[in-house]
Amino acid sequence: MGENRMNGQNMNNVPLWIDNKSVQSKTTFSVINSTTQKEVWTASAADVEIAREAVDSASRTFQLWAHTHPTERRRIFFKAAELFRSRRDEIIETMVQETNCSREWAAGINMHMGVEFLEELASLATTCSMGWLPTTETENRLALVFREPYGVVLGIAPWNAPFILAIRAVATPIICGNTAVLKASELSPKTHNIIGQVFREAGLPPGVLNIIQHAREDAADVVNALIAHPAVRKINFTGSTAVGRIIAQQAGRHLKPVLLELGGKASCIVLEDADLVKAAKAVVMGGFLHHGQICMATERVIVMRPVAEAFLKILEEEAHGFVVGNAVSTDGAKQTASLVQTAVGQGARLEFGHPSCLNASLQPTILSGVTKDMDLFYAESFGPTLSLTAVDTVDEAIALANDTGYGLSASIYSKNIPKALRCARRIETGACHINAMTVHDEPFLPHGGVKESGFGRFGAQWGMDEFLHVRTVTILDEEK
Repeated sequence: MGENRMNGQNMNNVPLWIDNKSVQSKTTFSVINSTTQKEVWTASAADVEIAREAVDSASRTFQLWAHTHPTERRRIFFKAAELFRSRRDEIIETMVQETNCSREWAAGINMHMGVEFLEELASLATTCSMGWLPTTETENRLALVFREPYGVVLGIAPWNAPFILAIRAVATPIICGNTAVLKASELSPKTHNIIGQVFREAGLPPGVLNIIQHAREDAADVVNALIAHPAVRKINFTGSTAVGRIIAQQAGRHLKPVLLELGGKASCIVLEDADLVKAAKAVVMGGFLHHGQICMATERVIVMRPVAEAFLKILEEEAHGFVVGNAVSTDGAKQTASLVQTAVGQGARLEFGHPSCLNASLQPTILSGVTKDMDLFYAESFGPTLSLTAVDTVDEAIALANDTGYGLSASIYSKNIPKALRCARRIETGACHINAMTVHDEPFLPHGGVKESGFGRFGAQWGMDEFLHVRTVTILDEEK
């Protein structure tokens, strides 16, 4: 690696992270706060050459790390969790500066879940090498089935929950004995860079985790180079369905497996016997939290007709008191506002709010009468919008919830748990939450979608299966 890129860390510029060192590139890009529209810092921009160097470094370290004892990996992960807690305030402030999120979102969803996830992985470290001793067809043959790491895993993480989703993208592969390259988001590079710093301090060897970011205009070239590199053996991506489709196509050309967690169009079904106040609180929180910039955000509200009018009044009351905050970018906010404005222009009824966009801030909206000929019916708005529909039967509610290409999350409100469970089993999503909002994720459960929301599962125990492949060794005893 050339010395022109090994200049140490400029405090005003977020470096790349290769071989446990800060790496400055020849070019940089600006990270802009969408509220102030001012540059908060710059970041070094990786090119194709640097991307390949990051993978080469991870490849060189793989055999060493793959044969590191699981108890040492466990020690490093517990130490990293401790160090992340000690830098909690700094990491939270960094997320707020980069992504315009609330401190509550940064602290509760990101920091809390991210550290818990690391500790759960640490506790499972010694299970990675567990295998099987299956029966064979002859008595003189012994078969051993091992679970072993792939090699270099490429993790591509988004900006909307930058700490937990970056941790998830690389920590599970690493605890399993893989090495990892994190392709950081250009909107949250400093948050992602801190992860490399902390793991180095915790004792992670050089090359086990490398982190690079790039300018937006270089995305295709850099990501294609990462996927095409022969040492990259698996890719995981969290982000939009549109980009996930491109990544899957590129990976397919190179016959590389992928784990995809993509977009969503989550529905909340409110049955007649539901606690309407609790359901309304969950719908507002699930739809407006983090400016609606969550793949599991509630977008469709499907209510049984006898309680629809009463529920709408309660929903409006709850919405009045919700402070929505700002989007990560003005462009994103404008796209959401355009979807709402177009739907209203086509005949949808605005029940609450106003489809206006001031810089990066959208007023939350509740609409009714959204029909299938409107883009908002099928498109993921990724903003604080709710579309309310009254139905007459449970079958109609389930059909409407399933009438989407997405399949990530859903929820049902009812006091009749057996009935709600039967409904949940019929909804085509990776998860369905009874008497809770659609936004739900925790380290101890599998997380992922079906249909255009992706395939494969994250989660500590469940995710480990994604980053270990199965090998068979047989022994023939010719003396028997």
